[in-house]
Amino acid sequence: MRKTAESLKSLSRVILEHRYGFLLLAFIAAAGLTGAACVWFMWGFEWVFDHRISGPWRWLATPALFVLSVELIRRFAPSAAGTGIPQAAYAARHLAPETEERLAPLTSMTTLVVKVIALYLGLWAGASTGREGPTVHVAACIFLGVILLVRRFTPFKVELRSAVIAGGAAGIAAAFNTPLAGVTFAIEELTAESFGSIKDYVIISIIFAAITAKSLTGEYGYFGRLSEPPPLLLPAILLIGAAGGVLGAFFSTSILGGQRALAGAHRRFRYAVPALFGLGLLVVAWASPADVLGPGNEAAQTLVRGEFGAWAWQFPAAKMAATLLTYWAGLAGGIFAPCLSIGAAIGADVGRLLGAPVASCALVGMAAFLAGTIQAPITSFVIIFEMTGHHQMLLPIMLGALVGFMMARILGAEHLYHTLSKNYAHLLGAETPA
Repeated sequence: MRKTAESLKSLSRVILEHRYGFLLLAFIAAAGLTGAACVWFMWGFEWVFDHRISGPWRWLATPALFVLSVELIRRFAPSAAGTGIPQAAYAARHLAPETEERLAPLTSMTTLVVKVIALYLGLWAGASTGREGPTVHVAACIFLGVILLVRRFTPFKVELRSAVIAGGAAGIAAAFNTPLAGVTFAIEELTAESFGSIKDYVIISIIFAAITAKSLTGEYGYFGRLSEPPPLLLPAILLIGAAGGVLGAFFSTSILGGQRALAGAHRRFRYAVPALFGLGLLVVAWASPADVLGPGNEAAQTLVRGEFGAWAWQFPAAKMAATLLTYWAGLAGGIFAPCLSIGAAIGADVGRLLGAPVASCALVGMAAFLAGTIQAPITSFVIIFEMTGHHQMLLPIMLGALVGFMMARILGAEHLYHTLSKNYAHLLGAETPA
């Protein structure tokens, strides 16, 4: 018994002497598990989307499933609502030993399970939602859970904020198969002040999550393999950037304003509000010439291939309405993919009016609208560039994202995810902004 105790003490001393290496190994293991989980989550999302409810029964099923999904969140894990990025961002900024217990609902295993089930239920019902924001939340929960186990069974005192940041960034890398975008996302959205001290762990986690995901999916391209798009003239880029910024500011302001305005209605009519928004979503889908349910990937893929149809003129408004109704209902779901499809249509519409190449304009439009909505221009143009790999389009995409971001700032749009993250201030006893 004495020899066993001495052996354990000796092992502890060795581990502590090589703290950096052991922690790096722990983060690599967490990243590998996170990357695999993100891929399984993606496969589940795609399967549910392929088997979503259709036909006349959905006029009954969609409102009922909207209510079920929202009630699941309300009763078991309120922090599972929405995209998941605000939750990860709030935890990344405020998680500390003294706040760990109070902030646990943001990244708990219960929240993870409810997030996945509620998202799949909403998607099955036809919600206009993506998986990218939820993937960030899922990844942060899994990554932090692994690191908590490491802390429990080793002598290490791990800085948990680094686990949340690494997990969330790894989630972006795995969701889009864009490791560089994971780095920029960590800097722009999850942290600004503490990134320098944890960059080793974050970057290695992003790389190994992406490697794990790629080993399971192969050379997976979010929009498939695209042909080289024709070049764009500067006036077209600036106009698309401005349009994306204005509409992105409108979209993000509508998300925030609608959430605030409907807070009382959700409390007073907890079953009626999700049901009515579910019916409203079906009305929008019925009136739209294009499919506005789900993430919107097919519409974006069509436009970035340069295939323009009359449906594209109405698509931005219809898809924005469908996504707002989904979000306002209180469901779990992301806005990244809807933003990309809306932006692609905006760019394509402007390009059609100017006689410019549709595919090139769609790429610029995606970056501009996403940057205008989430006000993260670097992450926006890096995601688009990494997804497509068109080097000659890098500067137009960068410029479009920058113009979209600047236009949203000029119009006074709030930073979407940072503002939404304040909804969780009550966990620390602070007053939630009205």
